[in-house]
Amino acid sequence: MSTPVRVSPLTDVQVAHAARWVDLEDMPSVAAFAGESEAHLAVVAIGDLSFRRRTGLKGPGAAAALADAGLATPARANSWCRSEGALVARLGLTEYLVEDSAGGTAVSRVLALPAAADVYPVPRYDAALVVAGPQAIDLFRQTCAVDMATLDAAGGALALTSMVGVGVTVAAVMTPAGVSYRVWCDGTYGGYLWDTLCGVVQEMGGGWLGSESLSRVGL
Repeated sequence: MSTPVRVSPLTDVQVAHAARWVDLEDMPSVAAFAGESEAHLAVVAIGDLSFRRRTGLKGPGAAAALADAGLATPARANSWCRSEGALVARLGLTEYLVEDSAGGTAVSRVLALPAAADVYPVPRYDAALVVAGPQAIDLFRQTCAVDMATLDAAGGALALTSMVGVGVTVAAVMTPAGVSYRVWCDGTYGGYLWDTLCGVVQEMGGGWLGSESLSRVGL
């Protein structure tokens, strides 16, 4: 049986600018954008990681259920940690977002957990962006209600806030390219958020990066 193709919430707004596509985790994704340059990372760059598999759980028993799937969870609310290669974010007290790394199995293990009375699945159809570069903080200051300079990447900090009127979760993450920012939002608003942030990024002298460039620089 063939694996169903997943559809990115950003496809419609990216298709006019895509130079090349690739299937990642069974989702067509932009491998390279027309006119992109990794030199944008010297200013500010934005990329799309929506192809990564993710799921969620909430409820009093959610942390224990994730432990049964072999995943550690953050000790405090509004923070994230790495576990078995996956990013595990604790959103408030008892809700969790799990996002796989490339080729990871954490999400499939969570989805295979047996039903429990105090655990509730949270399907995730997020648009997932990454923002990097020395002027990333300036981008957030123009578009966001929270000063991301206060987020400690080494401490696993994240914020639930809004950008250009869209509710987002933002995590500060240490990468080979320096501190970057992961941004998740409801996929319904993903196209608007992507288009708006790309416009601001270009005005700042930066630009967008496809999955090939993101992979090369460790994002």
